[in-house]
Amino acid sequence: MNIRLTDLTQQFILPLWEKRDLSVIDSFVCPIAEIQTTTLHGVGKEALKNSVEAIFERLLPSGFTIEEIIQGHNKYIYHWSGKAIVTEAEQDPNSHSDNISFSGIISVEIQGNFIIRYHSYSNIQTSLNPSNFLFKKTATTLSPDETESIIATIRKITGRRLTKREVECLNLWIKGFSIKETARFLGGLSGRTIQTFRENIKRKMNVDSYRQLFILAQKSGIISMLLD
Repeated sequence: MNIRLTDLTQQFILPLWEKRDLSVIDSFVCPIAEIQTTTLHGVGKEALKNSVEAIFERLLPSGFTIEEIIQGHNKYIYHWSGKAIVTEAEQDPNSHSDNISFSGIISVEIQGNFIIRYHSYSNIQTSLNPSNFLFKKTATTLSPDETESIIATIRKITGRRLTKREVECLNLWIKGFSIKETARFLGGLSGRTIQTFRENIKRKMNVDSYRQLFILAQKSGIISMLLD
């Protein structure tokens, strides 16, 4: 029997990100679990601890909200938002505030009583230093083959074809990037252009909301292409 969603949420996700309790990683994460975050790709409990500790060294979390949860057979995807106080060492001298807001997603795959895959993407780095976009492209950019595969999948289930730019926008949107961050990552496009891409994506995929988009992406297998 797999871990129940309530237990995963109340005993792992919230203690880890609200209380900064790293001990829950030992209880829930498989020793050979695949760990992938915006800036790290590793294996096992220590990889996840190192990733989380790196964040906590730079930020003092002051709020963590689960916006919605998408549930599959053995996978849960959390869309979340948070607030934090930036530590003195990370403060931008040009900033007028040391308080930041950020958001992202956490994808957790379960096997029995353990997490076997933990993927997390967020915009924390751009929130820390907006003038220096630090995300590693290996963690966010799709290959040409992946892009074409997603285009073909969407066309098969909707009869409509997304452009390559719209797929790039979809990739970052699913991972929790804001319109402003997406515009920056895609080469300095305007926010209005990104909003147009998003509206086109919703129209072509026949969805009205982020949640509906997520569900369709999960059911069609697109989510695996974007997060794996």
